[in-house]
Amino acid sequence: MYLLRLSCTALLLLALAAPTAAQSRELARSHYSELNLGYSIIQEQMREGYAYQPATLLPTTSLWLMGRFSVYAEGQIVYADIPTGTGEAFEFGLNMGFRYQQPIGPMALLTAAVGSGPHYITLQTESQAQGFIFSDNFELGLSVLPPGSTYGFNLRARFRHISNAGFKYPNLGIDNLFLILGIRREL
Repeated sequence: MYLLRLSCTALLLLALAAPTAAQSRELARSHYSELNLGYSIIQEQMREGYAYQPATLLPTTSLWLMGRFSVYAEGQIVYADIPTGTGEAFEFGLNMGFRYQQPIGPMALLTAAVGSGPHYITLQTESQAQGFIFSDNFELGLSVLPPGSTYGFNLRARFRHISNAGFKYPNLGIDNLFLILGIRREL
């Protein structure tokens, strides 16, 4: 009797979950826009004796969908408080990238992304020249999208390397690991 009740309960839960599982598969193939905030939780120690610990605003939108892959465009607006010199640094740029979205349950997507793009940085250090740079990003994350809502939220970890590809000396680059939180809207 116990096994019969357990089997009926399992079948009922499976029947109720089927539409939401189909929904999560469709979410992996939907256009989206996002607004994310990132803060560097692990940063490189600069030769001048301080850590470059930026915060970043990341507006993002999907451009093309190819199954579970999307091509996205992302703005990066970055601010860092610098304890020496000018006291602050800014970065501005635009990245393009590829994101893979794997449904994991009825309302979550596991995401992985890689992107790169041109930027401008106001910071001048012994490690990196001021001016034109590239921002290269590698990211793993989770997007949670409640059923019946077009809005959800993101939690991501991103490794970022900035350097100028050897156009100007010095060019050792600067590395950061960001924790990113944000909102996502399905379009």
